[in-house]
Amino acid sequence: MVAMSNELRVAVVGATGAVGRMITRILEERGFPVGSFVPLASELSAGSRVRFRDEDHTVGVLSLEALRGVDLALVSAGASVSKGYIPQAAEAGTTCIDNSSAFRMDPDVPLSIPEVNPEALEGTPPPRVIAVPNCTTIAAMLAIGPLHRAAGLRSLVMSSYQSVSGAGMKGTRELAEQIEKLRGQEETLGDAAFDSLPFGEVIGKTIAYNVVPKIGAFEPGGYTDEEAKMMAEPRKILGLPDLPMVATSVRVPVPVGHGVSLVAAFSRPIGVDEARQILRSAPSVELRDDPEHDVYPSPLESAGLDVALVGRVRQVEHDPSALVLFSCADNLRLGAALDAVHVAEHLFARR
Repeated sequence: MVAMSNELRVAVVGATGAVGRMITRILEERGFPVGSFVPLASELSAGSRVRFRDEDHTVGVLSLEALRGVDLALVSAGASVSKGYIPQAAEAGTTCIDNSSAFRMDPDVPLSIPEVNPEALEGTPPPRVIAVPNCTTIAAMLAIGPLHRAAGLRSLVMSSYQSVSGAGMKGTRELAEQIEKLRGQEETLGDAAFDSLPFGEVIGKTIAYNVVPKIGAFEPGGYTDEEAKMMAEPRKILGLPDLPMVATSVRVPVPVGHGVSLVAAFSRPIGVDEARQILRSAPSVELRDDPEHDVYPSPLESAGLDVALVGRVRQVEHDPSALVLFSCADNLRLGAALDAVHVAEHLFARR
């Protein structure tokens, strides 16, 4: 973390949720200069307690009054809440870093992964509202960003394999319940009628022992809204508004950790050895790519880590300017909470 001298009044909005709790933990782990800690949530969670620096803090009700005088608000409360509070809080002087989709595609709001596009945060005056990208976008861009700087990205195909925790605690619970219901029946699944298998409202189809190639709602053209995000956000982050992109998002029966397969074409030839060298020195990336010794990344291995695990780097046959690779990241930690804190560190270290 970059050193900062002034202690700040910091609010965590959505403090009782999974991402909010992770943000609180990371603020403490990284020694962020919190002089006053303000946990906020909806009325349903108000009055509960969260722990920060060995002290219990009572969660307050989110309101503009509660945000008054706050230097930094780290917001993980959903798009509708963000739209209702962030513009006015920012106008009053609070720097708001938002984990929802509310402002990601707003042309006046930076969408930033500081390791990839720190220039988005370097306006004068500094931005008051900053959007955190989708967790899958972060896993992909940490790998693609440094390769783009070296060789110039000209097209990208992304196929994501996203854990059930990306759908919240209800998604994780749905997987666990279905596995329990099917315990002992594994050998008969091939003979069972699919409609007879357990399913839930969160994933939509059976997720235990299955993968579901639909995350979010279908849009005109057949892509889901999750896939639309996966195509739009990299264009904004990399400053390539016309980048040809295709995305497919798949829910997989994994509790934590998102994986993404990337087929990237560049403006010049780039080989596997050069790509590995670039990724080996890239920030927030750990290269795990040694096929001869069976070394490669998987999503569950990324759980709890502050880096994306990148491997399976291959040349596209007959195209020396194209590569295939696989990147994994903890979707709650690196893919949401840590990026928000990284943005805060970058902004306040410059003030």
